[in-house]
Amino acid sequence: MVILPMACGKGTAFMTLVWQRITLVMAVAISWASASGHPLEAADSEGSEPLLLRCLVSLVEEAKVPAREGGVLVEVFIREGDSVSKEERIARIDDSQPQAEKRKATAEHDQAIAKAQSDVDVRYAEAAEKVAEAESKKALDSHGKVPGSVTEVERDRLSLNEKKAELQIEQAQLERQISKLTADAKEAEVGAVENAIERRLIKSPLDGVVVQVFPHQGEWMQPGDPLARVVRIDKMRVEGYVDSARWDPDAVRDRPVTVVVLFADKREESFTGRIVFTSPIVESGGDYRVWAEVENRQVSNASQQWLLRAGQTASMTIHSQKKPLAPVGK
Repeated sequence: MVILPMACGKGTAFMTLVWQRITLVMAVAISWASASGHPLEAADSEGSEPLLLRCLVSLVEEAKVPAREGGVLVEVFIREGDSVSKEERIARIDDSQPQAEKRKATAEHDQAIAKAQSDVDVRYAEAAEKVAEAESKKALDSHGKVPGSVTEVERDRLSLNEKKAELQIEQAQLERQISKLTADAKEAEVGAVENAIERRLIKSPLDGVVVQVFPHQGEWMQPGDPLARVVRIDKMRVEGYVDSARWDPDAVRDRPVTVVVLFADKREESFTGRIVFTSPIVESGGDYRVWAEVENRQVSNASQQWLLRAGQTASMTIHSQKKPLAPVGK
């Protein structure tokens, strides 16, 4: 009779120990999840809009600008930190050879145009044909008045000269047409050389900031070698994960968002944007990936520094109760 109370007491102590360990494991798991890099999701105070925590700020657009032609890098117009515009020249590869070819092709093109525009040969052929016709007619008239005054051989020769003059008119017209075609061909050669010169001018493919310059002036570059890395920073991407069990893709697709970033001095800054991508794949944790494009802004009007930077973490509220915005064009 005494054993039962003792057994019950041991069982109670055992169950208490088990619950303590379960509680400890759950606490550790929650702490690990909060500290891990996997974005967490919460709801707003009313539970009506998804709030994504620990979202990643990244670049919308960047480019390693390559050389399109080989040669010596003779000019570099940029350095790290410079702001550049789309199609702005950032470097130049030696173009002395195509420049010389352009001068030659331009001279040949001008010569071909002048020859094509000239009708001297045609007018001379027409005048020669009239003279030959008059000579042939005069010989025939003389033979008609005085038979035998002009031999048959001479009459045939003059008739042949008249026919030859007619053909020379056609030949002059044909040569003029060929000159026009030659001028077109030379114009194409000039265009090809100008393109070769243009390909040696390295331009920025986008508006952004230069964050890295790879070669130095005077170095040899091969086609495809990167010259600089340019990143766009006026618009940033904010990426997070949405719980598929709570929010369908239609509830977040093309919706406006508000992004909040905490800075080193404990201040918070808000940014507006919109969802532009909703992944069709639900990952192993039951979440699907979304990202928004957010308008960045500078620290101040006089500053060239921007608030949002790639690699920052942020929270993002998706305004699912608002109407979806028009789809982003391609």
